[in-house]
Amino acid sequence: MLRRASPTAAQPCCASPTVGWMDLPLELLELIFQRLSLDDVMNCRTTCCSWRKAADAIFSSQLPLMLSLSTGGYAYNFGSLSDPWSNHDSTVLTEKWPPEIEGSCNRVYSVQGWLLFNLFHYESVKGQTFSELLFFNPFSRARFKLPKLFLFSGKPFYHHVRIAFNSAPPGSEEFVVAFLFVFSYQEKEYYLIGPEDLKQRLAFIKFKQGSWIESIESDEIFYDIEVHGDNKLYGLTVKHETSVVFVFTLDNHRDGHVVERLIMLNTIEDRDAVGRFIFSYASFKRSHQMVMDTSTGELLVVRHERSISYDTSVRTEEFSVFKLDRNNLKWCEVFDIGDRFLFWDFTEVSLVSAKGLRVAERFKRGNCIFFCHANTQLYRSNEFKEHDVGVFFLADRTISHFSMGSSLPISLWNMWFSPAS
Repeated sequence: MLRRASPTAAQPCCASPTVGWMDLPLELLELIFQRLSLDDVMNCRTTCCSWRKAADAIFSSQLPLMLSLSTGGYAYNFGSLSDPWSNHDSTVLTEKWPPEIEGSCNRVYSVQGWLLFNLFHYESVKGQTFSELLFFNPFSRARFKLPKLFLFSGKPFYHHVRIAFNSAPPGSEEFVVAFLFVFSYQEKEYYLIGPEDLKQRLAFIKFKQGSWIESIESDEIFYDIEVHGDNKLYGLTVKHETSVVFVFTLDNHRDGHVVERLIMLNTIEDRDAVGRFIFSYASFKRSHQMVMDTSTGELLVVRHERSISYDTSVRTEEFSVFKLDRNNLKWCEVFDIGDRFLFWDFTEVSLVSAKGLRVAERFKRGNCIFFCHANTQLYRSNEFKEHDVGVFFLADRTISHFSMGSSLPISLWNMWFSPAS
Protein backbone atom coordinates (compact mmCIF):
# COMPACT_ATOMS: atom_id res chain seq x y z
CA MET A 1 0.00 0.00 0.00
CA LEU A 2 1.27 3.45 -0.85
CA ARG A 3 1.55 5.78 2.15
CA ARG A 4 1.88 9.54 2.48
CA ALA A 5 5.61 10.38 2.52
CA SER A 6 6.93 11.98 5.70
CA PRO A 7 9.64 14.66 5.72
CA THR A 8 13.18 13.71 6.85
CA ALA A 9 15.90 15.71 8.48
CA ALA A 10 18.04 15.47 5.33
CA GLN A 11 15.38 17.10 3.18
CA PRO A 12 16.36 20.70 2.29
CA CYS A 13 13.97 23.42 3.36
CA CYS A 14 13.55 24.56 -0.25
CA ALA A 15 12.41 21.13 -1.47
CA SER A 16 8.99 20.80 -3.11
CA PRO A 17 6.21 19.93 -0.70
CA THR A 18 5.40 16.25 -0.42
CA VAL A 19 2.58 15.06 -2.71
CA GLY A 20 0.12 12.77 -0.94
CA TRP A 21 -2.73 10.62 -2.21
CA MET A 22 -5.18 13.51 -1.91
CA ASP A 23 -2.99 15.67 -4.15
CA LEU A 24 -2.56 13.32 -7.10
CA PRO A 25 -3.52 14.75 -10.50
CA LEU A 26 -6.97 13.83 -11.79
CA GLU A 27 -5.54 12.01 -14.81
CA LEU A 28 -3.35 9.80 -12.59
CA LEU A 29 -6.24 9.02 -10.24
CA GLU A 30 -8.34 7.92 -13.20
CA LEU A 31 -5.58 5.58 -14.38
CA ILE A 32 -5.40 4.04 -10.90
CA PHE A 33 -9.18 3.73 -10.55
CA GLN A 34 -9.42 2.01 -13.94
CA ARG A 35 -7.65 -0.97 -12.40
CA LEU A 36 -10.19 -1.31 -9.60
CA SER A 37 -13.57 -3.00 -9.53
CA LEU A 38 -16.50 -0.58 -9.56
CA ASP A 39 -17.41 -1.30 -5.94
CA ASP A 40 -13.86 -0.27 -4.94
CA VAL A 41 -14.21 2.86 -7.08
CA MET A 42 -17.44 3.63 -5.23
CA ASN A 43 -15.58 3.35 -1.91
CA CYS A 44 -12.85 5.67 -3.20
CA ARG A 45 -15.51 8.16 -4.26
CA THR A 46 -16.40 8.89 -0.63
CA THR A 47 -12.84 9.94 0.30
CA CYS A 48 -12.59 13.55 -0.92
CA CYS A 49 -13.68 15.92 -3.68
CA SER A 50 -10.81 15.12 -6.05
CA TRP A 51 -11.33 11.37 -5.68
CA ARG A 52 -15.06 11.80 -6.21
CA LYS A 53 -14.41 13.68 -9.46
CA ALA A 54 -12.05 10.93 -10.68
CA ALA A 55 -14.52 8.20 -9.69
CA ASP A 56 -17.36 9.95 -11.53
CA ALA A 57 -15.20 10.05 -14.66
CA ILE A 58 -14.80 6.27 -14.38
CA PHE A 59 -18.55 5.70 -14.04
CA SER A 60 -19.28 7.98 -17.00
CA SER A 61 -16.95 5.89 -19.18
CA GLN A 62 -18.65 2.60 -18.27
CA LEU A 63 -21.73 0.85 -19.57
CA PRO A 64 -24.89 1.52 -17.55
CA LEU A 65 -25.22 -0.39 -14.29
CA MET A 66 -28.11 -2.68 -13.40
CA LEU A 67 -30.42 -1.47 -10.67
CA SER A 68 -32.17 -4.28 -8.77
CA LEU A 69 -35.19 -3.12 -6.78
CA SER A 70 -35.46 -5.09 -3.58
CA THR A 71 -38.59 -6.94 -2.49
CA GLY A 72 -37.62 -6.90 1.18
CA GLY A 73 -39.85 -4.93 3.54
CA TYR A 74 -41.52 -2.30 1.39
CA ALA A 75 -41.10 -3.35 -2.23
CA TYR A 76 -39.21 -0.21 -3.22
CA ASN A 77 -37.43 0.57 0.02
CA PHE A 78 -33.92 -0.02 -1.34
CA GLY A 79 -32.06 -1.16 -4.39
CA SER A 80 -28.63 -2.41 -5.43
CA LEU A 81 -26.44 -1.33 -8.35
CA SER A 82 -24.25 -3.98 -9.97
CA ASP A 83 -22.20 -4.47 -13.14
CA PRO A 84 -23.34 -7.83 -14.62
CA TRP A 85 -21.43 -7.26 -17.90
CA SER A 86 -18.05 -7.23 -16.07
CA ASN A 87 -15.87 -10.05 -14.82
CA HIS A 88 -16.39 -8.88 -11.24
CA ASP A 89 -20.23 -8.91 -11.18
CA SER A 90 -20.07 -7.03 -7.91
CA THR A 91 -22.56 -4.90 -6.01
CA VAL A 92 -21.47 -1.30 -6.53
CA LEU A 93 -23.98 0.44 -4.28
CA THR A 94 -26.89 -0.49 -2.02
CA GLU A 95 -29.11 2.51 -1.44
CA LYS A 96 -32.17 3.25 0.70
CA TRP A 97 -34.70 5.41 -1.10
CA PRO A 98 -36.29 8.52 0.42
CA PRO A 99 -38.93 7.47 3.01
CA GLU A 100 -41.81 9.15 1.18
CA ILE A 101 -41.76 6.57 -1.63
CA GLU A 102 -42.30 3.54 0.63
CA GLY A 103 -45.70 2.14 -0.30
CA SER A 104 -46.97 4.58 -2.92
CA CYS A 105 -44.53 4.03 -5.79
CA ASN A 106 -45.91 2.50 -8.97
CA ARG A 107 -42.85 2.49 -11.21
CA VAL A 108 -39.23 3.64 -11.27
CA TYR A 109 -37.47 5.14 -14.29
CA SER A 110 -33.87 6.11 -15.00
CA VAL A 111 -32.97 9.43 -16.64
CA GLN A 112 -29.45 10.84 -16.97
CA GLY A 113 -28.17 9.75 -13.56
CA TRP A 114 -31.48 10.33 -11.76
CA LEU A 115 -34.13 7.89 -10.62
CA LEU A 116 -37.72 8.94 -11.15
CA PHE A 117 -40.35 7.49 -8.81
CA ASN A 118 -43.99 7.72 -9.82
CA LEU A 119 -45.94 8.28 -6.59
CA PHE A 120 -49.71 7.78 -6.40
CA HIS A 121 -51.79 9.89 -4.02
CA TYR A 122 -55.44 9.06 -3.36
CA GLU A 123 -57.63 11.84 -1.93
CA SER A 124 -60.52 10.02 -0.29
CA VAL A 125 -62.71 13.11 0.19
CA LYS A 126 -62.89 13.77 -3.56
CA GLY A 127 -62.38 10.15 -4.60
CA GLN A 128 -59.56 11.24 -6.92
CA THR A 129 -56.09 9.86 -7.62
CA PHE A 130 -53.10 12.05 -8.46
CA SER A 131 -49.57 11.27 -9.61
CA GLU A 132 -46.48 12.98 -8.25
CA LEU A 133 -43.06 12.46 -9.85
CA LEU A 134 -40.06 12.44 -7.48
CA PHE A 135 -36.53 12.74 -8.93
CA PHE A 136 -33.73 11.32 -6.77
CA ASN A 137 -29.98 11.12 -7.47
CA PRO A 138 -28.57 8.14 -5.49
CA PHE A 139 -25.00 9.48 -5.80
CA SER A 140 -25.50 13.09 -4.69
CA ARG A 141 -28.80 12.36 -2.84
CA ALA A 142 -30.29 15.49 -4.41
CA ARG A 143 -34.04 15.37 -5.07
CA PHE A 144 -36.92 17.42 -6.45
CA LYS A 145 -40.61 16.90 -7.22
CA LEU A 146 -42.94 17.90 -10.03
CA PRO A 147 -46.42 19.32 -9.35
CA LYS A 148 -49.22 16.79 -8.79
CA LEU A 149 -51.12 15.60 -11.88
CA PHE A 150 -54.78 14.54 -11.68
CA LEU A 151 -55.25 11.05 -13.15
CA PHE A 152 -58.76 9.71 -12.59
CA SER A 153 -61.82 9.48 -10.37
CA GLY A 154 -62.87 6.19 -8.85
CA LYS A 155 -60.81 3.00 -8.88
CA PRO A 156 -59.57 1.45 -12.13
CA PHE A 157 -58.90 -2.29 -12.40
CA TYR A 158 -55.96 -1.89 -14.76
CA HIS A 159 -53.41 0.82 -15.47
CA HIS A 160 -50.24 1.33 -17.44
CA VAL A 161 -47.75 4.21 -17.15
CA ARG A 162 -45.18 5.46 -19.64
CA ILE A 163 -42.94 8.47 -19.03
CA ALA A 164 -40.66 10.09 -21.61
CA PHE A 165 -38.03 12.83 -21.41
CA ASN A 166 -36.01 14.97 -23.76
CA SER A 167 -32.21 15.12 -23.58
CA ALA A 168 -31.94 18.28 -21.44
CA PRO A 169 -30.54 17.88 -17.89
CA PRO A 170 -33.26 17.06 -15.33
CA GLY A 171 -34.39 20.18 -13.52
CA SER A 172 -33.13 22.61 -16.17
CA GLU A 173 -35.45 25.07 -17.90
CA GLU A 174 -35.17 23.08 -21.14
CA PHE A 175 -36.19 19.80 -19.49
CA VAL A 176 -39.49 18.30 -20.77
CA VAL A 177 -41.39 15.39 -19.22
CA ALA A 178 -44.32 13.64 -20.93
CA PHE A 179 -46.68 11.41 -18.94
CA LEU A 180 -48.96 8.73 -20.41
CA PHE A 181 -51.43 7.01 -18.10
CA VAL A 182 -53.73 4.34 -19.60
CA PHE A 183 -56.41 2.75 -17.44
CA SER A 184 -59.59 0.68 -17.54
CA TYR A 185 -62.63 0.44 -15.30
CA GLN A 186 -63.43 -2.99 -16.79
CA GLU A 187 -62.90 -5.89 -14.37
CA LYS A 188 -61.08 -8.25 -16.75
CA GLU A 189 -57.86 -10.19 -16.81
CA TYR A 190 -55.16 -7.82 -18.11
CA TYR A 191 -54.50 -9.89 -21.24
CA LEU A 192 -58.19 -9.68 -22.24
CA ILE A 193 -58.30 -5.88 -22.10
CA GLY A 194 -58.58 -4.31 -25.55
CA PRO A 195 -58.39 -0.72 -26.79
CA GLU A 196 -62.17 -0.39 -26.53
CA ASP A 197 -61.92 -0.86 -22.72
CA LEU A 198 -59.28 1.81 -22.17
CA LYS A 199 -59.07 5.48 -21.31
CA GLN A 200 -55.91 7.55 -21.16
CA ARG A 201 -54.35 10.68 -19.71
CA LEU A 202 -51.63 12.32 -21.81
CA ALA A 203 -49.88 15.38 -20.41
CA PHE A 204 -46.51 17.10 -20.49
CA ILE A 205 -44.62 19.67 -18.44
CA LYS A 206 -41.93 22.16 -19.42
CA PHE A 207 -39.83 23.32 -16.51
CA LYS A 208 -39.67 26.89 -17.70
CA GLN A 209 -43.48 26.99 -17.53
CA GLY A 210 -43.74 25.08 -14.25
CA SER A 211 -47.14 23.37 -14.58
CA TRP A 212 -48.67 20.38 -16.34
CA ILE A 213 -50.32 20.99 -19.71
CA GLU A 214 -53.17 18.53 -20.11
CA SER A 215 -54.66 19.70 -23.38
CA ILE A 216 -53.36 16.86 -25.59
CA GLU A 217 -56.55 15.07 -26.59
CA SER A 218 -56.69 12.01 -28.84
CA ASP A 219 -59.16 9.23 -29.55
CA GLU A 220 -56.20 6.87 -29.99
CA ILE A 221 -54.79 4.73 -27.19
CA PHE A 222 -50.99 4.89 -27.17
CA TYR A 223 -48.60 2.11 -26.17
CA ASP A 224 -45.43 4.16 -25.93
CA ILE A 225 -44.31 7.79 -26.17
CA GLU A 226 -41.04 9.60 -26.93
CA VAL A 227 -40.01 13.26 -26.65
CA HIS A 228 -37.67 14.97 -29.13
CA GLY A 229 -36.23 18.40 -28.38
CA ASP A 230 -38.53 20.74 -26.52
CA ASN A 231 -41.53 20.68 -28.84
CA LYS A 232 -42.24 17.22 -30.32
CA LEU A 233 -44.04 14.25 -28.75
CA TYR A 234 -44.32 10.91 -30.58
CA GLY A 235 -47.07 8.43 -29.73
CA LEU A 236 -47.16 4.81 -31.01
CA THR A 237 -50.45 2.95 -31.52
CA VAL A 238 -51.97 0.20 -33.71
CA LYS A 239 -54.99 0.56 -36.00
CA HIS A 240 -56.36 -2.16 -38.31
CA GLU A 241 -53.23 -4.28 -37.83
CA THR A 242 -51.05 -1.31 -38.85
CA SER A 243 -48.69 0.62 -36.60
CA VAL A 244 -49.31 4.36 -36.55
CA VAL A 245 -47.14 7.15 -35.13
CA PHE A 246 -48.78 10.41 -34.10
CA VAL A 247 -46.54 13.46 -33.76
CA PHE A 248 -47.70 16.28 -31.47
CA THR A 249 -46.31 19.74 -31.06
CA LEU A 250 -45.69 20.76 -27.45
CA ASP A 251 -46.16 24.44 -28.19
CA ASN A 252 -49.13 25.26 -25.98
CA HIS A 253 -49.77 28.54 -27.79
CA ARG A 254 -51.23 26.66 -30.76
CA ASP A 255 -54.75 25.34 -31.20
CA GLY A 256 -54.57 21.61 -31.79
CA HIS A 257 -51.42 19.65 -31.02
CA VAL A 258 -51.34 17.07 -33.83
CA VAL A 259 -48.93 18.07 -36.58
CA GLU A 260 -48.29 14.69 -38.25
CA ARG A 261 -49.99 11.32 -38.51
CA LEU A 262 -47.60 8.72 -39.91
CA ILE A 263 -49.36 5.52 -41.07
CA MET A 264 -46.84 2.79 -41.72
CA LEU A 265 -47.17 0.74 -44.92
CA ASN A 266 -45.75 -2.39 -43.37
CA THR A 267 -46.86 -3.49 -39.93
CA ILE A 268 -44.85 -4.56 -36.91
CA GLU A 269 -47.01 -7.60 -36.34
CA ASP A 270 -47.58 -10.26 -33.73
CA ARG A 271 -48.86 -13.44 -35.34
CA ASP A 272 -49.54 -16.92 -34.03
CA ALA A 273 -48.17 -20.24 -35.36
CA VAL A 274 -50.68 -20.37 -38.25
CA GLY A 275 -50.19 -16.76 -39.28
CA ARG A 276 -53.22 -15.14 -37.65
CA PHE A 277 -52.80 -11.62 -36.33
CA ILE A 278 -53.03 -11.55 -32.54
CA PHE A 279 -53.18 -8.41 -30.50
CA SER A 280 -53.84 -7.33 -26.96
CA TYR A 281 -52.87 -4.07 -25.38
CA ALA A 282 -51.04 -5.85 -22.55
CA SER A 283 -48.86 -8.07 -24.76
CA PHE A 284 -47.99 -5.31 -27.26
CA LYS A 285 -46.94 -2.77 -24.65
CA ARG A 286 -44.55 -5.22 -22.98
CA SER A 287 -42.87 -6.33 -26.21
CA HIS A 288 -42.56 -3.07 -28.22
CA GLN A 289 -40.81 0.12 -27.12
CA MET A 290 -39.72 3.25 -28.97
CA VAL A 291 -36.38 5.00 -28.59
CA MET A 292 -35.21 8.27 -30.11
CA ASP A 293 -31.65 9.19 -31.08
CA THR A 294 -31.79 12.73 -29.74
CA SER A 295 -28.78 13.85 -31.82
CA THR A 296 -30.30 12.88 -35.17
CA GLY A 297 -34.04 12.52 -34.57
CA GLU A 298 -33.90 8.87 -35.71
CA LEU A 299 -36.86 6.92 -34.30
CA LEU A 300 -36.55 3.19 -33.59
CA VAL A 301 -38.97 0.56 -32.34
CA VAL A 302 -37.44 -2.42 -30.53
CA ARG A 303 -39.38 -5.68 -30.32
CA HIS A 304 -38.58 -8.18 -27.60
CA GLU A 305 -39.21 -11.88 -28.28
CA ARG A 306 -39.44 -13.99 -25.14
CA SER A 307 -40.51 -17.28 -23.67
CA ILE A 308 -43.04 -16.66 -20.97
CA SER A 309 -44.60 -18.94 -18.38
CA TYR A 310 -48.11 -18.91 -16.97
CA ASP A 311 -46.82 -16.89 -14.00
CA THR A 312 -45.20 -14.17 -16.20
CA SER A 313 -41.60 -15.39 -15.76
CA VAL A 314 -39.50 -14.32 -18.74
CA ARG A 315 -36.62 -15.75 -20.77
CA THR A 316 -35.31 -13.57 -23.61
CA GLU A 317 -35.01 -15.30 -26.99
CA GLU A 318 -34.16 -12.47 -29.42
CA PHE A 319 -34.78 -8.85 -30.46
CA SER A 320 -35.78 -7.08 -33.66
CA VAL A 321 -35.11 -3.42 -34.42
CA PHE A 322 -37.15 -1.26 -36.81
CA LYS A 323 -36.31 2.23 -38.07
CA LEU A 324 -38.91 4.78 -39.14
CA ASP A 325 -38.42 5.62 -42.84
CA ARG A 326 -40.02 9.06 -42.98
CA ASN A 327 -39.80 9.37 -46.76
CA ASN A 328 -41.71 6.16 -47.48
CA LEU A 329 -43.72 6.12 -44.25
CA LYS A 330 -42.88 2.60 -43.17
CA TRP A 331 -40.92 0.68 -40.57
CA CYS A 332 -37.79 -0.95 -41.96
CA GLU A 333 -36.04 -3.70 -40.02
CA VAL A 334 -32.37 -2.95 -39.41
CA PHE A 335 -29.59 -5.35 -38.45
CA ASP A 336 -26.86 -2.80 -37.78
CA ILE A 337 -27.23 0.17 -35.43
CA GLY A 338 -23.56 1.12 -35.81
CA ASP A 339 -21.30 1.85 -32.86
CA ARG A 340 -24.24 2.12 -30.48
CA PHE A 341 -25.82 -0.04 -27.80
CA LEU A 342 -29.46 -0.48 -26.91
CA PHE A 343 -30.33 -1.09 -23.25
CA TRP A 344 -33.69 -2.78 -22.75
CA ASP A 345 -35.80 -3.34 -19.66
CA PHE A 346 -39.55 -3.30 -19.11
CA THR A 347 -39.60 0.40 -18.16
CA GLU A 348 -37.77 1.78 -21.19
CA VAL A 349 -35.21 1.19 -23.92
CA SER A 350 -32.27 3.60 -24.18
CA LEU A 351 -29.63 4.26 -26.83
CA VAL A 352 -25.97 4.64 -25.79
CA SER A 353 -22.98 5.50 -27.98
CA ALA A 354 -20.02 3.11 -27.75
CA LYS A 355 -17.55 5.92 -28.42
CA GLY A 356 -15.27 6.66 -25.48
CA LEU A 357 -16.56 3.81 -23.33
CA ARG A 358 -14.23 1.31 -21.70
CA VAL A 359 -15.78 -2.01 -22.68
CA ALA A 360 -14.70 -5.61 -23.22
CA GLU A 361 -13.34 -6.48 -26.64
CA ARG A 362 -16.50 -8.26 -27.78
CA PHE A 363 -18.57 -5.11 -27.17
CA LYS A 364 -16.28 -2.53 -28.79
CA ARG A 365 -18.08 -2.53 -32.14
CA GLY A 366 -21.43 -1.79 -30.55
CA ASN A 367 -24.45 -3.15 -32.48
CA CYS A 368 -25.86 -5.14 -29.58
CA ILE A 369 -28.73 -5.01 -27.10
CA PHE A 370 -28.26 -5.44 -23.34
CA PHE A 371 -31.32 -6.63 -21.43
CA CYS A 372 -32.25 -7.22 -17.81
CA HIS A 373 -35.41 -8.65 -16.25
CA ALA A 374 -36.19 -10.08 -12.84
CA ASN A 375 -38.22 -13.25 -12.28
CA THR A 376 -39.14 -12.93 -8.62
CA GLN A 377 -38.77 -16.03 -6.48
CA LEU A 378 -42.33 -15.65 -5.23
CA TYR A 379 -43.80 -16.20 -8.71
CA ARG A 380 -40.97 -17.78 -10.69
CA SER A 381 -41.32 -21.14 -12.43
CA ASN A 382 -38.57 -23.65 -11.78
CA GLU A 383 -37.46 -23.70 -15.43
CA PHE A 384 -36.85 -19.93 -15.45
CA LYS A 385 -33.78 -18.36 -13.86
CA GLU A 386 -34.16 -15.65 -11.24
CA HIS A 387 -32.43 -13.05 -13.45
CA ASP A 388 -32.89 -12.84 -17.22
CA VAL A 389 -29.82 -10.70 -17.94
CA GLY A 390 -27.53 -10.75 -20.95
CA VAL A 391 -26.67 -9.34 -24.38
CA PHE A 392 -28.08 -9.95 -27.86
CA PHE A 393 -25.78 -9.41 -30.88
CA LEU A 394 -27.70 -8.02 -33.86
CA ALA A 395 -25.13 -8.96 -36.51
CA ASP A 396 -25.30 -12.75 -36.03
CA ARG A 397 -28.48 -12.80 -33.90
CA THR A 398 -26.82 -14.71 -31.08
CA ILE A 399 -27.53 -14.27 -27.39
CA SER A 400 -25.34 -14.56 -24.31
CA HIS A 401 -26.78 -14.65 -20.80
CA PHE A 402 -24.67 -13.27 -17.98
CA SER A 403 -24.02 -15.42 -14.93
CA MET A 404 -25.31 -13.57 -11.89
CA GLY A 405 -23.61 -13.53 -8.50
CA SER A 406 -25.40 -15.11 -5.56
CA SER A 407 -24.94 -11.91 -3.54
CA LEU A 408 -27.46 -10.03 -5.67
CA PRO A 409 -30.68 -9.57 -3.69
CA ILE A 410 -34.04 -10.95 -4.81
CA SER A 411 -35.53 -8.33 -7.10
CA LEU A 412 -38.95 -7.12 -8.04
CA TRP A 413 -37.55 -5.30 -11.09
CA ASN A 414 -34.22 -4.97 -12.81
CA MET A 415 -33.48 -1.86 -14.86
CA TRP A 416 -30.50 -0.02 -16.35
CA PHE A 417 -29.04 3.06 -14.67
CA SER A 418 -26.24 5.45 -15.77
CA PRO A 419 -24.69 7.16 -12.71
CA ALA A 420 -24.06 10.91 -12.72
CA SER A 421 -22.85 13.21 -9.97
